[in-house]
Amino acid sequence: QKLSIEDNAGGIPKDIMERVYEPYFTTKEQGKGTGIGLYMSKMIIEDNMGAKLSAKNSDVGAVFTIDFN
Repeated sequence: QKLSIEDNAGGIPKDIMERVYEPYFTTKEQGKGTGIGLYMSKMIIEDNMGAKLSAKNSDVGAVFTIDFN
């Protein structure tokens, strides 16, 4: 089973796509973001639930998928 969530905010820039799950990585200005949200989400989903979290861009935004298989 899979759960996908898509937004319409234009997607994730290709040059940072591989870094979005790094701890403390943020695209927000200094002091405005911690950069641990997606990192923690990935750890919870993969380490505690045995699923896989992935991200890709669609025509209008970003798509995050949790694969439970």
